[in-house]
Amino acid sequence: MPTEAFSGERLQLAREFRSMTQKQLGDEVAASTALISLCETGKKKDPAADLVEACGSVLGFEPAFFYGTVHDLFRENECSFRHRRSAPERLKDQIRAHATLIGMVVDRLRSLLKFPQLNVPHFVASSEEEIEASAERCREYWNIGVDGPILQVSRLLERAGVMVVPNVVQSTKVDAFSRYGKVTMIFLNQAIPSTSRWSFDIAHECGHLVMHQGVPTGSVETEAEADRFASAFLMPRRAFARDFRVAPFSWPHIFDLKKRWCTSAAAIVRRSYDLGLLGAVGYRQAFKYMSAKGWRRNGEPHEPPFQPPELLGVALDALGKKVELTLRELCDELHFTPATFRDVTGVLVPIPASETKLLDVIPFPKMA
Repeated sequence: MPTEAFSGERLQLAREFRSMTQKQLGDEVAASTALISLCETGKKKDPAADLVEACGSVLGFEPAFFYGTVHDLFRENECSFRHRRSAPERLKDQIRAHATLIGMVVDRLRSLLKFPQLNVPHFVASSEEEIEASAERCREYWNIGVDGPILQVSRLLERAGVMVVPNVVQSTKVDAFSRYGKVTMIFLNQAIPSTSRWSFDIAHECGHLVMHQGVPTGSVETEAEADRFASAFLMPRRAFARDFRVAPFSWPHIFDLKKRWCTSAAAIVRRSYDLGLLGAVGYRQAFKYMSAKGWRRNGEPHEPPFQPPELLGVALDALGKKVELTLRELCDELHFTPATFRDVTGVLVPIPASETKLLDVIPFPKMA
């Protein structure tokens, strides 16, 4: 029997990760919604072992997962979402739960491997000029100057100690998510069909980390501030204006700028309008053209190569090589099933041959 107390938080975490309601879980394990609720709120302190085992079987966790404290729960007031207004709260709960589980993996890896120290500056900004200045100061803080593009924005953030995690969310209503805390993370939706948009999403979440530490986000104002920061961070005003003025507005010129600045044509058009390089008529016509072409819905042409984040993958790959702990042992320590570990991290846990179940074969006597 587990030596630690049953944790309702862990049950809720696992349920939300699987995007199930209390009723859906109750139906699966032959329990009432009220009983599941009592377990999650801690009012039912010692649920029956068979109920815990059934919940684990449905949700993809070993029964021992549901005992002990959640040391670093990703809470609503710590998290920023880049999402449509129609994004359901249940989807955001699922992403927070997923990020908490990744945080558990990262916390254990940090006890074995040396990760970059968190090194994100804090610049309070709200006006357009303050935001422009904060983006430039952030570039200077990280010693990348203000005269050129950022070729690998995810690597830049990872070197600053931010865990960048790509994963597939079964919805395009959330582009990205970030959290400043014990494990500081940017979570990206790999279902978004645009690598240049990914770069902007990372820069947008970087804006939240830099400007909004301890500030509630999700309002129209904070999202607009993070968008402005992302534009200024990826396309510093003086250098971008110099390149934009090299030629009159044309789509070949926009795509040349896209190749140089490693961001989307939509972001370039918006940036040129914000800096007064393109008038309101030209701006509206450009976005009408992009919509007619389907670029805003289906992705733009001339996308840069995909550059996946590296830090988590490199750390997991070191297991069993640079440190004694193996991937399977990490999975067992966390009390994830191998399938859940794959769902959380995207990494397949090898199953030892000795655990592979053989089919029972009934031997028939040889024919005479």
